[in-house]
Amino acid sequence: MSEDNNRGVNSRLLPAQMQHNGQAPPPPGYPQANGPPAHSGGAQYNQGYGYSSSNNQTRGLQWVSESNGHIPPNPVQGGIEKDGTPLFIGRAMYKGGLHPGKVGQHLENGGCNIGWGHKEIALSEYQVLCGDASKLRWVRQQGLLNIKGFVPFPAGHEETGEPLYIAKTLHEGSQQLGKCAPHIKKGMSFPYGHKERTTDDYMVLAYAD
Repeated sequence: MSEDNNRGVNSRLLPAQMQHNGQAPPPPGYPQANGPPAHSGGAQYNQGYGYSSSNNQTRGLQWVSESNGHIPPNPVQGGIEKDGTPLFIGRAMYKGGLHPGKVGQHLENGGCNIGWGHKEIALSEYQVLCGDASKLRWVRQQGLLNIKGFVPFPAGHEETGEPLYIAKTLHEGSQQLGKCAPHIKKGMSFPYGHKERTTDDYMVLAYAD
């Protein structure tokens, strides 16, 4: 759930340089991931998620349906835990919305965690972003999301229809994944430590061109 905030925002474009294995090079101060991403079988895009994937597929990206901690081939890694465990970009349906979040084999009670209603919600049915991560870049944001000079990668929506985008932030020595939107308090919310947390210092995932 999100709250309104009237703070201003400044954005700074960051170079893409995202590797084909899906891991983005972290900015200064961000930890490095260790080891390759895990893989398992996955189903094709599920139209039940109600979000068109045609544009994503033409750019070498697609959402792949998975469950119970499974990771499909060629996932886009967006974050890492402080111990180096990879976090992949995912999304899941919950309470009528389609919420971006984090996916990992180590996450308990499902495999995909999102932030909602001030809580960290664990879900066992989800989708993982897969494909050519070089088509993407991270854009620095401070405060409310300001979509100017870039096109954010579409990822989800609230129950009421407001769009949601993929975001990541540095938190306690890790890169945590979550969602951002102009209507979210501070700019970004993310699941961590059994709570939904917010921050005004984060990066939003955008198309590289």
